[in-house]
Amino acid sequence: TPANVVAYTAAITGCEYAGEWKQAFLLLERMRKEGIHPNEMTMGAVIGACATACAQEDRETDDTGMPKAQMKALQLLNVLKKDPTVVNPNIQIYNAAIRVCAEAKDVPGAFRVLEEIKDAGIERTEITYGSLMTACERVGCIESASKVFRMMKEDGIEPNEIIYGAAISCCRKAREPERAVLLLKKMVKEELSPNAACLNTVLIAQTDARRRSDSERVLQVFKLMKSRLIKENGRPNRQTYNILINFFAATLQPATAEAFLDKMREEGFKPDVDLFTATVSAYERKQQPLKALKLMQRMQDDGYDFYSVKVLNEAFKKAVKLVNAVGQSFATSQDQEKEISLELMDSDDSIGGVSL
Repeated sequence: TPANVVAYTAAITGCEYAGEWKQAFLLLERMRKEGIHPNEMTMGAVIGACATACAQEDRETDDTGMPKAQMKALQLLNVLKKDPTVVNPNIQIYNAAIRVCAEAKDVPGAFRVLEEIKDAGIERTEITYGSLMTACERVGCIESASKVFRMMKEDGIEPNEIIYGAAISCCRKAREPERAVLLLKKMVKEELSPNAACLNTVLIAQTDARRRSDSERVLQVFKLMKSRLIKENGRPNRQTYNILINFFAATLQPATAEAFLDKMREEGFKPDVDLFTATVSAYERKQQPLKALKLMQRMQDDGYDFYSVKVLNEAFKKAVKLVNAVGQSFATSQDQEKEISLELMDSDDSIGGVSL
């Protein structure tokens, strides 16, 4: 049975998923030779294959440095615009072209395609602006992201979770943690449902700089994740606790890191040995050997052998040496434990009033 437009389109769609843009164009050429007319879905899939190739960082470029996949996609779009009798480009084809520019990290190119959509009198959609926001996210361009929000408002289109998520990721790449929090608060105010991936991106934005002064914002985001304002798909997951524990350990707040280790276990997640290592190392750097030893004992309760971890083994030896130097045994008395607890309460190394 000879192939028809449906069969060819299905084959080209497979190329789209795989990023095989050259094969997609070969199939399109074969259709032409066999007298089979492509439709909008066919052309959208060919351009989509170019977008996937750009996302996979296809290294082939032309003399100007433009990815060849992007160049071929835009050339095809221009052909369709000049001769709409072949296939009149619709919003799906234009959206695919914006996605090509987005994955090629060509923000001006993405905005040019948007202007072409307007000139053609075609109504924009959430997908149009979602692809445009992705272009901004890929390069961390806050100004362009703000422009997308303004243009959406002019078109009367409300941003959805995907668009906000891309904008938040853009803030993270631009090292604008406060803006990431503001966008999250706006999402919640508009009764949207950020998922755990989006919320974790906000957390990462707050923790990237590894500044102790950012601790309050970090805890605010965690409290929001635990609140009734966030649905089940936005609850803290394993990655959430990994982010928190690594941050508080890196900023020398090991008691807070250990509190999140406890919370992580309560939630049914077994902490990786790296999280224990980071927290023990923080106690060591804070000159709190008894706390380090106690945590390593808890590691054994979880089935970890800290002797097999070089960093922990060294930390154990140093902690024992330091404890012996001040005349304290591994089995600390209750009074001594109380003094240690009071010392920690007097320090800034606390959970900041957050009830875990």
